[in-house]
Amino acid sequence: MIFLFVLAMTAIAEEPEDKSAKIYSSYCVNCHGERVEKIPLNADSTLEQKVKAINLGVDNMPPYNWILGEGEAEKLVKYMEGIK
Repeated sequence: MIFLFVLAMTAIAEEPEDKSAKIYSSYCVNCHGERVEKIPLNADSTLEQKVKAINLGVDNMPPYNWILGEGEAEKLVKYMEGIK
């Protein structure tokens, strides 16, 4: 029983923290708005296209691949879709 508890706690400890809210408030909110109301995500774009736009930039938006870790752009897109 104790072994299962330790195993579960280890799995939880290894789960990386989702920093999407902090990233959004630091880098995105000024242009996109509190609820992504100023510059909305393109509804016709796929998840992969949105991730690419965040990582490489698009139009007037600069790239953010220099600040984002592995998988963070995808989590950020999902976060943005959830706060609309």
